[in-house]
Amino acid sequence: MTGNYAKAEQMHFDVPQRNGRPDTIHIPKQLIVSLGVRTSPAYEIGRICEEAIAEAKILYEAGIRNLMLQNVKDVPLPEGDCFSTVSAMTVICQKIRETMPDDCILGLSILKEDGEALVTVAETTGMDYIRPKCYVGAVVSYDGIHEGIISDVLKTKKGLQSNLEIIPDIFDRTSSPLGSVTLTEAVGQATSFGLAKAVVLTGKSFMESKEMARTVRNAFPDLYLYLGGGANAGNLKEAYEYFDGIFVASCLKDTGNMTGRLDQGKLREFMDAYRQII
Repeated sequence: MTGNYAKAEQMHFDVPQRNGRPDTIHIPKQLIVSLGVRTSPAYEIGRICEEAIAEAKILYEAGIRNLMLQNVKDVPLPEGDCFSTVSAMTVICQKIRETMPDDCILGLSILKEDGEALVTVAETTGMDYIRPKCYVGAVVSYDGIHEGIISDVLKTKKGLQSNLEIIPDIFDRTSSPLGSVTLTEAVGQATSFGLAKAVVLTGKSFMESKEMARTVRNAFPDLYLYLGGGANAGNLKEAYEYFDGIFVASCLKDTGNMTGRLDQGKLREFMDAYRQII
């Protein structure tokens, strides 16, 4: 199954784009850093914005030109229709967009799945792309079943005449797919019915991620593939042999996971390794 590009063209709208927005974000050896933020009402939004802006500036000065905002520090993660999460992410995204230079590409992922909120917040705050965690089919995670938000995403994009890029996760490592849909079938659904021009693959180990990339590459040789996690300074060169672009977060944090604070020593080590590759 290949992408239905006729459908993709139908979802492209002739509307003004933000200043500095690139024609494509899927460039060779793309590097995206996921910026984890808090959105719980227990945290003061002004301080959250200051922390997020400070981290974004450090990453930009280090050479990162693509950042994805994601709420990861809320316990428990909010259910759908969580107005505090939507309002907080709107404020944070708007502040980051206003602060960062025009050449900084920005993306958004909102946990848990809410397609209408994801597209609306991203479009109204000048984001360039969204990363739905469960886009097609259904998966089971530690908290139960999550259903794909493909219909809500496309319906909202059409209603807002949005040209946001869709970069969905396929079989994310934090969940397991329901049903007998294979990896390549799910990718085909996301690129054809879902109009995605790139997908994110992440296995439960780096080795599994590479195997997933091999499988998808054989079926879709021209599709842009992102590694969703597991890359670090030590395996970065090998990762780019399998993937076109890479998302990173945990390897840059003092705790070794996405909820920690940015470790500038780890950031320098990582960027040194990256510059030797590009």
